[in-house]
Amino acid sequence: MTRNEALRTGACIVVMISGALAGAQVAQAQPQQAVPPPADPAGQAPAQADEAEKRERDKQEAQAHFQKGNELMDQQAWAAALAEFSVSRRLYPTQNATYNAALCLRHLQRFDEALETYEALVREFPQLSPGDKAEVLRAIDDLRGLVGTLEITAAQPGASIVVDGRERGDYPPVNPIRVSAGTHTVRVYKEGYVPFETRVEVAGGQTASVPAKLLVLTDSGRLRVTEQTGKSVNVVIDGVVVGMTPWEGDLAVGDRTVVLRGEGNLGTAPVGARIQARQRTTLSLRAEELDALLHVDPTPAGATVIIDAVPVGSGSWEGALRAGAHRIEVRYAGYVPAKRQVNLARGQQERIAISLELDPEAEVWRKPSKITFDANAGFAVVPWLGGDVAGDCTGGCDGTVGLGGLGLFNAGYEFGSGFSLGGTLGYLTVFQWSEGRTSTIEPVGLAARQIIVDDALRMSTFVVAATAGQRFFESVPLSLRFGTGVALGSVRDARSETTRAPQEEAVQAYPTAEAPSATYLYLSLEARLSKRFGDRFELGAGVQGLLLVALTQPKLDDRRELWTKQPEAGFFTYPDDALTGSTIAAIVPGVNARYAF
Repeated sequence: MTRNEALRTGACIVVMISGALAGAQVAQAQPQQAVPPPADPAGQAPAQADEAEKRERDKQEAQAHFQKGNELMDQQAWAAALAEFSVSRRLYPTQNATYNAALCLRHLQRFDEALETYEALVREFPQLSPGDKAEVLRAIDDLRGLVGTLEITAAQPGASIVVDGRERGDYPPVNPIRVSAGTHTVRVYKEGYVPFETRVEVAGGQTASVPAKLLVLTDSGRLRVTEQTGKSVNVVIDGVVVGMTPWEGDLAVGDRTVVLRGEGNLGTAPVGARIQARQRTTLSLRAEELDALLHVDPTPAGATVIIDAVPVGSGSWEGALRAGAHRIEVRYAGYVPAKRQVNLARGQQERIAISLELDPEAEVWRKPSKITFDANAGFAVVPWLGGDVAGDCTGGCDGTVGLGGLGLFNAGYEFGSGFSLGGTLGYLTVFQWSEGRTSTIEPVGLAARQIIVDDALRMSTFVVAATAGQRFFESVPLSLRFGTGVALGSVRDARSETTRAPQEEAVQAYPTAEAPSATYLYLSLEARLSKRFGDRFELGAGVQGLLLVALTQPKLDDRRELWTKQPEAGFFTYPDDALTGSTIAAIVPGVNARYAF
């Protein structure tokens, strides 16, 4: 005799005895109204037995999934092991399955879910040993530093919040929305409003504010969704549950992804729907048992995931699919698209990570061409101007380094590659002094005499040049620029006598000044680092090297007659001293401001 048969036989005996006693009481008491029949325990016992048997089956099945999860953990197949532990917990929650699920989530860097699972372990199993509890609490403390919080503000009450394709409740959220540190896609939806979607960076232990102001839907179309067999199931549009079938509502114009989701594994694969302005689109879908689960993790995190030619959203995606072959595609602007073929078995839970390779030839990486203006101001340092003045300051002569300034205004056209062509207008001035230099004068009618003079040189030139440059990097731009042109101006020499020859040969000269014209070939090479302020304006600092090659060398006029201080001595002339050398080099450190259109 089986256990159930014994239970049923016992129940029948109890009923017979109870019936006999009840009949005797009725005969003796003769009540005025009918007495309700006693509850029949024969119907309760089999139900309790069936419940006990189901619980035992669930326990055994949970144990099998738990053991399989342990085997997968030994192989470090964390995603597959997590799926087994999750099923085990759903069938029959245990301390070990919960702990192992949290461990798998931690290895998969799903830190927010790992934190929630560790917290559930402490909450659901208070009988943890002191050692185990201390270990779990340490893990919780560590994970809180890897988990941030999203603070959604300014949305419409009742709007649905979806983070990385996972529903996180309605606005305003009752509990904090915790997410792993990193980049996340946040979507807020409410019927009658334009869906809000953004990407947000969340740091560990920090709160990121997301102002999700919804705009009233003005340009819209209608969508009607029905289930072919008349089942009442959830309608999910772009990851948000909008109602039950049959459903109809207004949606923003554009492509939408629709799935049906019912109890258990009932549902549909993703289906695309194009919403057109002031038009009605109808979808008739058939819900079926979807006995496989797929999770796709794309890199970059905002890449679009496409399942069987249907875009299902940006970022991580998880959904139920029918068993069999499926085609996965991941796309992101500036990256090479990737495709995968996956065959899902019944009951399989598959997690796939797809990383895209950068496409350096993609249009998105080609920066737009622009017109640029920049101004440079620098401090010019010239070791020497050369010639017969600074270049002949020897012996007791005391000379200084040339010092001055350079101001340039540049206009150019910068191509998307960073290469630029342009023009420069500017002004360069340099001062240099020498004291006690030996020179000569030639009094008219007398022999040449030596004289000790001081010279104050000042070179002043206007610069006109063509430029070519190359720009590197964007966060801290580095610019190199070469320029060539001409420098047109003059070199002024203010000369005065300081020490005379012996008294008997003395001829004293008055101070004089002369500014012959000068023309130089202008060559420059500039390197500059900048800091961006917005998309258009930059401030920077750099250094510029200059080389001036004399095309016409400035010289004193040896035919210019000058008066001496002695009337009897008459006139004198200076020799045709070259005021600069054939080449002049300069170093110009300076600052720069740039504006681009």
